[in-house]
Amino acid sequence: MKLKINLLVAGFALTFSTMYAQTTTLESKAKEWIAKNPNKVGMAPKDNFEFKSSRKSLSGETLRFQQEIKGVPVYEGDIAIHFNKKDEITYASDISLQKVNQNINTIPLISSDEAFKKALVESKVKGEIVNQENKLFIFLTDSGETKLVHRIVVKSYETKGSWEVMIDAHTGEAIIVRDIAIYNKHSDDKDKKKKSKSSNNTNSDKALKATGTAYIYEPNPINKMQVTYSGQYVDGNDATNASLDAARTLVTVPELELSGGLYKLRSKYVAIKEIEAPNKGLFSQASNNFLFNRFDDGFEAINVFYHLNQSLIYINETLGIPCVPARNNGVLSFDPHGVDGEDQSYYDPSAQELVFGEGGVDDGEDAHVILHELGHGVHAWMVGGNGSSRQGLGEGSGDYWAMSYSRSLNQWPSSRPEYNWVFSWDGHNPFWPGRVTNYPTKYTTNISNSANIHRDGQIWATCLMRIYDRIGREKTDRIFLEGLGMTNSTTNQQGAAVAVRQAAIDMVGTYGFTCDDIAVISEEMTTTGYTMPTYQCTVMAVDDIIKNSVTVYPNPAKDNLTVSMDFKKTETAEIYSLEGRKMSESTISSNNNVINVSRLSKGVYLLKIKGTDIVQKFIKN
Repeated sequence: MKLKINLLVAGFALTFSTMYAQTTTLESKAKEWIAKNPNKVGMAPKDNFEFKSSRKSLSGETLRFQQEIKGVPVYEGDIAIHFNKKDEITYASDISLQKVNQNINTIPLISSDEAFKKALVESKVKGEIVNQENKLFIFLTDSGETKLVHRIVVKSYETKGSWEVMIDAHTGEAIIVRDIAIYNKHSDDKDKKKKSKSSNNTNSDKALKATGTAYIYEPNPINKMQVTYSGQYVDGNDATNASLDAARTLVTVPELELSGGLYKLRSKYVAIKEIEAPNKGLFSQASNNFLFNRFDDGFEAINVFYHLNQSLIYINETLGIPCVPARNNGVLSFDPHGVDGEDQSYYDPSAQELVFGEGGVDDGEDAHVILHELGHGVHAWMVGGNGSSRQGLGEGSGDYWAMSYSRSLNQWPSSRPEYNWVFSWDGHNPFWPGRVTNYPTKYTTNISNSANIHRDGQIWATCLMRIYDRIGREKTDRIFLEGLGMTNSTTNQQGAAVAVRQAAIDMVGTYGFTCDDIAVISEEMTTTGYTMPTYQCTVMAVDDIIKNSVTVYPNPAKDNLTVSMDFKKTETAEIYSLEGRKMSESTISSNNNVINVSRLSKGVYLLKIKGTDIVQKFIKN
């Protein structure tokens, strides 16, 4: 039975509406550019694009436009125009639907209710409906026909996945019926295996913030102990032993919810939720110590919660890149035990939720799986909707995000094959072969947009990890996220490669980016097979490329740094190294404008006023 759960989520200041503003001073400039450059974005002269949103970021501002015919949006007909900090257009995403019939009748003959009933029959979903969408679109079929369709997305508690059904709005015919959930494994990669465990459940009332402790796998026993999948390190149907217990890491959980005397797995970024079968509950308890063994259902719950929460803290607070789901007030919901117990996990792009399976090694026990699926969500949120799966871009992005964290732990020497293994405990075993980030195949434009996306995604992940090894984690993560934020729902690997490098170009002189970094990125992407536009990098002083309406003194500073600016309110001042690492954060105002920098090592730093474009360089003696 589906349990209806009402989540009390702590207030979250950074909502989707603030990330994606509906007004911008650059709209007219972008429209003018689109009108003058139709060939550069693949549009036809009669195509109409309506402004939808704008996102300001570390590398500039990205505007999104939606292709429409007589007020009806074209499915996957979105484009993105990116401006650097000097309000110059540096990137535009391609679109692929320029051949739609402009004369199509946009008046539906089939009502949305009729279409929804038809979709339920075609999708064969069972049980209570927990999420649904029903919108009218212009759709270009594989055979080149332009159709007016009701696009219905439906998810039920008893049926895994999220089902998309396209119903012809003129004839009632089902054109497409497919599961659009984004899975971490190809169906041929693994054997289906289910597990059955006990369940529990709780509810909630008035909430407070709290901290706690937990045992987790960081990222899994194979990496932590530098062993192979054998002996004491096999799944054993969730049985534990002294070796697997020793592979756990005791961590501080920075945020839990305390409500009604119970500690709950909810933070400002992440919340546990009963999304689909099997029902295992929410693991609320009277203690803030979540100290489970792996045979406990609670272990997967806290392990998934911890890794999702830490990764989103890293993105939003350490890197300073706003990235949260548009739904549920910016809080990511996850189910650590779902998919009817199968050896599979997925991101639902409609509900913007994560579901983890239990077959083989429980997916919730390997942070590679957890962060791979989060990578799909991050990809989607950065583009303001659905991330592209073309040519394995989405799968490769998920693999990269998992490996970026894993490699930062420095557990494997580069000489070992496991250095490049993704899913090193969940995969690379009898259950399924896993994937790698030293994939030898080069990119070609002939890579399919649909078949073998998990295999082909390794090309993208491999390229990014080679860049990572040369310029470091934070720089690569920044350009990865910022670059994806310039793309659209149909971008392929080639388009993403150009966008990622452009993000780096637009940040030269800030966050530690240099012309040498651009050379490394260009070299690795060209080696992979991507075609990179010619670019001559010019070194500019930081003060020439950032907006400075603040003065800091003394400069150089030894112990204290005074900030002189026109204070309208209390501000948050952040100090970064030139490599982009956040060193400190403090609150300043007109009555308290002195920052203690005595603990900083000697060197050059950047002072940034959070939430603004204000950045100032200073020297610490």
